[in-house]
Amino acid sequence: MKTAPPPASAALRVGALALFALAAACGGSNPGGPMPSPSPSPTAQPGGAIGGPYTLSITPSASCAMSRAPITFFMMTGADAGVTTHPGVQFLLDSQGTLSRFELEAVYESFAIHGGLGTNDVAAVSDQGQWVWVRAIASGPIVRATDGRGELLTGTLAGYLALAPAGGSEGELGTCSAADHALSLRTR
Repeated sequence: MKTAPPPASAALRVGALALFALAAACGGSNPGGPMPSPSPSPTAQPGGAIGGPYTLSITPSASCAMSRAPITFFMMTGADAGVTTHPGVQFLLDSQGTLSRFELEAVYESFAIHGGLGTNDVAAVSDQGQWVWVRAIASGPIVRATDGRGELLTGTLAGYLALAPAGGSEGELGTCSAADHALSLRTR
């Protein structure tokens, strides 16, 4: 002979069924399907041809005893430097028809550049009006800008920097040799 369940367990079953029915009716934002994944963040695409106008920016290393304010050069022009044994690129400070005082010549392979950045004996004048001397190695990944050209967003500059006020002597506002100055070459 079967006996009836105790009244407390019957009430629990009825309550559980009611809660289940209520949850199913409400649905919520995810009605029984898998959780939606977040939209992927846009990622930079590697590559892009070097050419046209760029802005070069150097931020001295934290180890330098000089201002860490970015030093910029708005009038840089980049171009393909041809292929001999390796493909290369060249960036020159637009010096209005005279010999450039600031130049980057680099190998451009596997979506990265690596090469020398330097001034001649006469300093280059930054957008901030300072005289700047550079003898360093620039490197970093090239990514595709919105216009399809390549640009260097986060690179490294290893070597010597010196600053002076306009007309001043090399190093008057500080000198620093470091392996971790920050560098960027952005399209404009």
